[in-house]
This record gives sequence, structure tokens and C-alpha cells, in this order.
Amino acid sequence: HIAQAAGGYILGHRTDETIHVLPDYPTAPWLWSTLTPDYTIPANVATVEGIAWADAPAYNAVYVSGQQGGVLRRVLRAGTTGDFATQMVTDALITADSVAAARGTAILAQAGRRADVTIRMPVLSGVGIIEVGKFVAYNDGLATYRGLVRAVRVEWADPAVWQTLEIETRG
Repeated sequence: HIAQAAGGYILGHRTDETIHVLPDYPTAPWLWSTLTPDYTIPANVATVEGIAWADAPAYNAVYVSGQQGGVLRRVLRAGTTGDFATQMVTDALITADSVAAARGTAILAQAGRRADVTIRMPVLSGVGIIEVGKFVAYNDGLATYRGLVRAVRVEWADPAVWQTLEIETRG
């Protein structure tokens, strides 16, 4: 619940007895075009298994508040007037301005049109398994998708090891 209050999630390490608390959106989607991907996946090594489109209202503002002594913050999408607000969000664990800002950004990041792209590719030498939360670019020959890896499934099909990535992108 602590991670969720700040717009984040908990991810266990693949091999160690370690957990990581990560932000849902380390960088807001409206800034993704400025980022350098952690991985660039060429079309000749991966195939698109599916694309699922989702549309949400294009909110550009949200009020985020704690309870009983918490903070109140209006969070705006950068470059907008904040004229289309979603419902106020309250949580007892929002007790600092930075937590309110992170939660507000996570809420606004879910607004608008998005595509969840599923691709399948081999586990490549030198790259390995691409982890959840990494920022990737994938070119399918027609378009380049940039987004966050939200899920990874690994399978062995003799003689290769394959990974299927679910990537949240913006359309």
C-alpha cells in the first residue's frame, strides 16, 4: 500500500531475495519521445503477437491529498492549463509533497489513448531477459513504438529461449 500511495509498485528480484519499489511511470508518457531507450528492439528479431488499444479521458489535472494532516497538491500535466481534471484522490499515506506529485503524475499518465503491444523475441546474448519497468523502442517495419515493459514471460523451446514482452505505449 505504501508503494501504491506514491504511484508505484513492488517488484521482486528474479534471483535474489530482494524487492524493489518502483514508480509506475519513471518518466511521464508525454515525455517519452525525449528519452533514450534502455533497449532498442529491431523488427528482424521480434514479432508482434498483438496490439490492444485503450482510450481513457484526456485528463490534464488532478488534486491529490492526504488525510488528517497530509498534504494537498494540484498536479498538472506539463504544458497544459490543467482545465480538465479527474476526481480528487485521497490516501492516508500521502503525507509529503513529493509523494503527492508522484501519485498525481501516475494518475495523469494513464489518461488518453494507449496501446499495449505484445512482442515475442529470443533471449539475445548480450541483452538477456528484458526486465519489467525498462523503457524500450521497437520498430515493426512500419512504426516505432516507445514504452514501458509491463510484463515478461520466458519460455524454452529447444534450442532457443524466448521472451514475450507486454509493452505499454502511447498512440
